[in-house]
Amino acid sequence: MSSSKHSQDAFQNRILATLSKREYERLLPHLKSVSLFQGKILYGVGDTVEYAYFPTGGMISLLSITETGKTIEVSMVGSEGMVGIPIILELNITPYEIMVQLPCNAIRIRAEAVKTEFHQGGNLQKQLLLYMHTLLTQVSQSAACNGFHTVEERLCRWLLVGRDCVQSDTLHLTQEFLSHMLGVPRTSVTMIAGNLQRAGLIRYSRGKIRIIDRESLESASCECYRMVKKGIAHYLAA
Repeated sequence: MSSSKHSQDAFQNRILATLSKREYERLLPHLKSVSLFQGKILYGVGDTVEYAYFPTGGMISLLSITETGKTIEVSMVGSEGMVGIPIILELNITPYEIMVQLPCNAIRIRAEAVKTEFHQGGNLQKQLLLYMHTLLTQVSQSAACNGFHTVEERLCRWLLVGRDCVQSDTLHLTQEFLSHMLGVPRTSVTMIAGNLQRAGLIRYSRGKIRIIDRESLESASCECYRMVKKGIAHYLAA
């Protein structure tokens, strides 16, 4: 793939877009544009992180998994971030499952290339440290949200964050997928999605959710959506 195509794709990711020309040229030989399909597992718990992924759209989820196989989402990564933070922590082992939540394109870079550039102490290091703070904020907020807020509030928050990631009011998701993300039975998602549809906040058909009234959906969400959104805004402004 041509360097001009790589540049066009890379600039759609917030972290890569901040790199200086010299930094970008050092990474250029290691860049590869990839398409990631919905449901693809990038890494399982305990896997060695061989590549970093810089999404240019769509959404990737970080999932906590119990010994019995139950899952719950603890954070989302969109075009503002990077999948593969353990690379810069020297451990290089992921503590959670990483799954493509909504189809996306991404720039893939080998772990060693990211680590080498990180230790140059330039823009990549600065942006990844800022992003790591944002990611930790999301994880801690998810812990509070999953423990104290209703499933309806959490579903509303999830739909809003998903909408922000893909910049579209239409999300292609099944109820089964959402039940895994929220860590609740599918029947709970069915009931709540039906309530939201009858209230005119969303329109749901098989495998597709369309947000109809975003303002009301935000009112029905918990404060976690606003807090996470505020944290990302501070990160983007830094």
